[in-house]
This record gives sequence, structure tokens and C-alpha cells, in this order.
Amino acid sequence: MADYWGKLRRKIADIILYIINSLVFFFLDLLDYTMCIFYKYIDEFLEGKSTPCYCQSQNRTTKEFEKRNNGVSGTLFGRKNVFKEMGFIGKTRRMFDDEDSGKTTSSDLGKTRWSDCGCESCLSWMNNGGELKLHVVVKDPLKGNQDLGDTSTENVIFLHGFMSSSYIWTETIFPELVSSKYRLFAVDLLGFGSSPKPRECLYTLNDHLEMIEKSVIREFDLKSFHLVAHSMGCIIALALAAKYPNTLKSITLVAPVSSIICSR
Repeated sequence: MADYWGKLRRKIADIILYIINSLVFFFLDLLDYTMCIFYKYIDEFLEGKSTPCYCQSQNRTTKEFEKRNNGVSGTLFGRKNVFKEMGFIGKTRRMFDDEDSGKTTSSDLGKTRWSDCGCESCLSWMNNGGELKLHVVVKDPLKGNQDLGDTSTENVIFLHGFMSSSYIWTETIFPELVSSKYRLFAVDLLGFGSSPKPRECLYTLNDHLEMIEKSVIREFDLKSFHLVAHSMGCIIALALAAKYPNTLKSITLVAPVSSIICSR
């Protein structure tokens, strides 16, 4: 009898949990659908044309799409939306695909949108002649302590965390290492600080890796380097460590995110 009541309680708990989950995701689906419509008309009112949602403007079946967005959470594209199943999102997509919406052109990339920050730091990347490279602050060893041509000079790449920038390193760590043998690189990650903030980008781990390779490792021809990362930057640092096991000399993680700790 006790076993029966135990199973009954578990079944009731499962039903209650299912109902709560259904209500929560129904609300999130409704919010997603509503915000899609809301921003379409706000864009049209303030800018003259709307910009399609990323998930609605891309061909998700191509190999190039799968390659570019490898590592993106499956819930972004894969989870079923109740309004999509009812056909509402299909109607919305046809509204987005009309002639007035169009695609983002190269001329649009140099313009700020109503929802963008207009400060000098956030807009500085637009003055680089169209070349997308990260903003990197480089601090060389003092000539009196270490000649740049000396093979014992060591490179250190600093990666900041979420809602931060290279400023966290240049104002705290760099002054303490000014007389050392280390060549210091503080990076503004893609989408942060003075680095580019492209619209047609999901800012995946691959995107961050490619930009660091392009703007730091290849740009300065680094044959070896140390990594120091904080918070979100720890995820990128571990990916770099996995990709450059023979080049990496050491890695230091400061306050890594909990998902890293749980997975180790």
C-alpha cells in the first residue's frame, strides 16, 4: 500500500511539473513571437525598414550554416515553438520577407541603429576601413629589461569576462608587469569594448576563436603564449588551449563559470 501511494505521489508531482513547464514555455513562446512583431514595427518606424530575425533570414539546411553555427544552443533553432506549430510564425516570416524588409547591406553595417550604443568606444571599429579585427592593447617589455628580439620574451594573452573589456587588465595587471619580460596582449572580445559588433553574427565560440586567431595570434605571429582569462573568457581560453596544445605555455583561469567547473 505504501508503495502504491509513493508511486501516486510521484505521478502527481510529474503532472504538476509538466503543467508548470508547459505554462512557462508557452509564456516564453508568446514573448518570443510578440517581440518579433514589436521590433519589426519599431525598426520600420525609426529606420524606414525592418531587419529580419536571424533565425528567419537564414537557410538552416545548408552545410555552411551548420558549420558557422556549430556550438549554438539547440534551443535557439531546434525547440518547437507552439505558435510555429499553429502556423503564426510562418505568416510572420512572410511579412519579414517582403520587398521592404530586404537584407542587411554593406552600407547598413556602417550605420548605428536606434537600439545601438552611440558612444565613441562602441563605434570606433566602424572607422577601420571595413576590416573586422579585435581591439588589442599591447604592452611591450621595457627595452632596459628585455629586448623585443630576445627569444626569452614571453607573450601573455588576457581575455576578459562578460560585460567587461580589456580595461580590466590594462588598469590593474599591466602596471604591475611593466618591468617584466612579458609582452602583454589585452583583448576586447568580439562584441565588447572597442571591438567589432557585427549584426549578422551569433557570437559563437568559433566566432570568438577565429577573431582572436586573426587579430592576435596570426597578426603578431605568436609562436607561443600564456593565457589568462576571467569568467566568460575562461571558456574561450580553454577552447584556445585545446586548439593550440603545443603553443600554449600555461593557462590561468580566474573565476571560471560554473559549467566549466562542473564538467571537469
